[in-house]
Amino acid sequence: MKTKEGLWKLSPSGLYGFEECRTCFWLEHHHTRAPGLPFVLNMAMDSVLKSRYDAYREKEELPPEIQSLGNEGITLFRDIETLNKWRGSTMHLRVVNEKVGYEIGGKLDEVLIEKNGRLIPTDFKSSGYAPKEDKQKYYVSQLTAYAFMFQKHELNPSDRAILLHYFLKDPRNPSLQVEFISHIDPVRLDLPGFENKLEDIVGLLNGPYPGDNLACEKCLYYAGRNEKSNPDNR
Repeated sequence: MKTKEGLWKLSPSGLYGFEECRTCFWLEHHHTRAPGLPFVLNMAMDSVLKSRYDAYREKEELPPEIQSLGNEGITLFRDIETLNKWRGSTMHLRVVNEKVGYEIGGKLDEVLIEKNGRLIPTDFKSSGYAPKEDKQKYYVSQLTAYAFMFQKHELNPSDRAILLHYFLKDPRNPSLQVEFISHIDPVRLDLPGFENKLEDIVGLLNGPYPGDNLACEKCLYYAGRNEKSNPDNR
């Protein structure tokens, strides 16, 4: 959708849609996105993890599950007041580009710092199962957007981000005493090419409907539904 100033309003978490299916991405921005079910347990887990990391931040320590990052000199971002702003509102890291025609803003889960002072965007991902090998492809653009926003706000972003996966140790365990294990998933970022991607996105959105994508299951579903509801089309 567009802002009242006529700029395309982009969300870091929605950018993978541009790579997955440009038709669906175009439709979602030109029309209201269909409502989805809220992931209440994931939201609750994010809150728990933020509190956990904040408790270790007060002690100036890393949580045990990411102690290995300390061997590289990585620490937690210590300015909790600034971090809570970034967590609480999309406005604090928002980037507006009137020339190209977009506004992008998002909320962060966590930030780590390299020993050279560069900021590492960090995101919590919780699930019932261990992440698949290709899981990070869904989040590369989102994490790059955070680094891009750091850069535009004259902060010093790293060329990497980190996904912190938390998942059930045994999904078949019937006990209510749930035990989680974690996995550190480093993500390499292509920050120099990100602005070109945003320009491509705006170019797509400013153009006409790109047509059904026969390689997309969603497009095929809707096309098939339309055929069934219009038997004269057969």
